[in-house]
Amino acid sequence: MIAVVCLAVQTTTVPAGSFRGQDVPLTTVGSWSFIMRRPTLPEDLAYRLARALHWGEAALGRRLPQGRETTTANTVAATPRPDLIHPGVRRYIREIGVLR
Repeated sequence: MIAVVCLAVQTTTVPAGSFRGQDVPLTTVGSWSFIMRRPTLPEDLAYRLARALHWGEAALGRRLPQGRETTTANTVAATPRPDLIHPGVRRYIREIGVLR
């Protein structure tokens, strides 16, 4: 069994020229990045995963413009309720001050 950690839908724009034959920007539906996990994922492993992803935010943003939106803060903002975030991830994002 796999559970969704976080998923939030939002309006997004695909820039003109992103696909062959697409000469105008396209407004569509998008979602924040999310990670799925099995319910038995150990808390320490989820903590280390969250830390590694957070440390890599800047590098991802430099390589991929859309990656600039893949941040710990945006993950928290897009989550309907903090209890939907894995306990190990919540512990990490509380430690860095993104979640109270």
